[in-house]
Amino acid sequence: MNLVFGLDGGGTSTRLRIADEDNRSIWEGSGSGINPNATPINAIAERLEVLFGEGYRATGLSAQDFAGGCLGVAGADRPGERAELTSLFRERLGISCPLEVAADSDIALVGGLRRCEGFLLVAGTGSIAIARLADGTRFRSGGLGHFLGDEGSAFFIGFEAMRRSLRSVEGRDVPTAMLEPLLLFFGLENATEFVPLVYRRFDKALIAGAADLAERYRAAGDELAVSIMDEARDELVRLVVSARAQASGMINEPSLVLSGGLFEHNAWLRDSVSANLAETCPDLAQTPPLENATFGACLLALSRLGQ
Repeated sequence: MNLVFGLDGGGTSTRLRIADEDNRSIWEGSGSGINPNATPINAIAERLEVLFGEGYRATGLSAQDFAGGCLGVAGADRPGERAELTSLFRERLGISCPLEVAADSDIALVGGLRRCEGFLLVAGTGSIAIARLADGTRFRSGGLGHFLGDEGSAFFIGFEAMRRSLRSVEGRDVPTAMLEPLLLFFGLENATEFVPLVYRRFDKALIAGAADLAERYRAAGDELAVSIMDEARDELVRLVVSARAQASGMINEPSLVLSGGLFEHNAWLRDSVSANLAETCPDLAQTPPLENATFGACLLALSRLGQ
């Protein structure tokens, strides 16, 4: 039996799935995050040793029982990170089977569509759109992080709520009632404290959390919140339009999956983006995620074996 493993390596948690040659799950478990942008390589190795050890004890398997594997993690599409992670699996984990190292967006796409080509739009703390061909060729739009991108993401919405509320107080933006609730959310006494919050105590996840507040005020008709949420929708649509243009008809049956925590928790944004994309990209068949990212990682591992 050709056993494979699929790993979804996030910043806060990592999920491992062991599957058979028909991609039926044999064991699934989770452990600490292994994002190489936030975790030293030695800590990544130790966390993976613990996670794989749990799987081995539960199944009676060993590192030599795998015919293939796939790791999906942010940044793994860059050659330096890919080489470092591959070396870790060989030298520290003793896994010698063919190994696919992919970006976390790739395994989300493959799992979401249950096939190796198509389109993905992720809206979570950050944002990205990708188009992926069956041979692994990928085209990206966005995904450059909070300083260079993440348009339409929860961070984008939360940060714009802060920035534009301050502008509104100075009469340089449309009226809003969000400033006082934002001060309460961040535990600030007055508007000047936004400066050290951003420049001295920057916390991306905390700022992204303010997206819920912006959505509540949008629903209540707050003029500034409506403007921010409309802009977020438009930016997310532009990401897909860009990825679609880059792929330029190379995907025969184009399907798009919408993924990410922002879509899961904000029905208005998800539905609004979906409706806008139905008009601007009518050739893309939209679908909710059919499977999770570890399923996608296992499918990529099996596809590599099939090649």
